[in-house]
Amino acid sequence: MIITDITYIGDPQIVLHEGVYYCYATSFIKGFYVWKSTDLVNWSEPKVCFDATEHWGDINFWAPEVIYHNGKFVMHYTARISKNNRTLYLGVATSDSPEGPFVDVWGKPMFDLGYSTIDGSVLVTDEGNYFYYSRDCSQNFVNGVKTSQVYCVELDDTLTRVIGEHKLMTTPEFDWELKSMSCGKLWNEGPTVIKVGDKYVMNYSANHYATNRYAICIAQSDSPLGPWVKHPEANPVLSCREELFGAGHNAFFTSKEGKLMTSFHVQTHPSHPGEDRRTCIGEVRFTEENGIIKQEIL
Repeated sequence: MIITDITYIGDPQIVLHEGVYYCYATSFIKGFYVWKSTDLVNWSEPKVCFDATEHWGDINFWAPEVIYHNGKFVMHYTARISKNNRTLYLGVATSDSPEGPFVDVWGKPMFDLGYSTIDGSVLVTDEGNYFYYSRDCSQNFVNGVKTSQVYCVELDDTLTRVIGEHKLMTTPEFDWELKSMSCGKLWNEGPTVIKVGDKYVMNYSANHYATNRYAICIAQSDSPLGPWVKHPEANPVLSCREELFGAGHNAFFTSKEGKLMTSFHVQTHPSHPGEDRRTCIGEVRFTEENGIIKQEIL
C-alpha cells in the first residue's frame, strides 16, 4: 500500500501512458490538476490540466476520470450550476495530451435528466461502451430518504455522446451500506467496473465520505448492465481501518509491471475529517469461491 503526499484532493484516478503515471483528482479549483510520477511514490507538483475559468459550471468540479481512446484523452467529470437549483451535472472534455489542456466538448452538460448526477466512469468493451454514474442523493428521494444510486447508459465510440436509456444498476440495501441512515442519507456512488474472467465487477462507495464507515464495496454480474449481485461474504472490501480512515471512491489501473492496481482516497486528518483527503494506491487481488468474487486491496 502506498499512501502518497498528494493531499487536499478527492476521488483520485491514475492513468499509465508511455511509462508515466498521471493522477487526476477533485482539486478544489475551477477545473482540475494533474500530478505525474514514474514510480507511484514520487509525484510532481500539481499542474492545471483543465482550466474551467469560462465554463457552463461555476462550482464543485469533482471526480475527473480520464481514458485514452481512439487517440484522444477523454475526461468525464462533475460540475455544479449553482443558479440552476444547485444541480450537479456530468461533463466531458478531451485533450491530445494526458497533461492537457482538456477542452469541454459540448459547452454544456453531457445530458440533463432534471436531477443531479455525479461520478462518471467508463467501461469499454467489444460489445459497447458503458458509462456508470451516481444519481446524487441531493435531489433523489427513495422511500422518503435522500439516496444515491448507480445508473448506466451507453456511449457512442467517441465516449462523448450518450445513446440508449439510462438504467438503474444498484441502490443501498444491505447493512454495510446503510451505516449513514442516522444522518438521513444513503449512498451508492463512485462506481467503477472491470471484467474479471467472464464476470463483471463493480466497485462503488457507500456511507458518508467524512466517516470511517465510508466503504469500498463490490458487486458482480454476468453482464455490464446487470443484474448486479452484492454478496455479504464479499462486502465491504475496505472500511473502518484506522490507518486508512474514510477509504473510498476507487478507480482501477494497470502498473508498468502488469499488476492490477487501484487508487482511492482516505482522510488526511482523521481527527477532523472533511474534504481534505489524500491519494492512496494498492494492488488488487481477486479470488472466487463458489461463484462469489472476493477482492483484496493490498
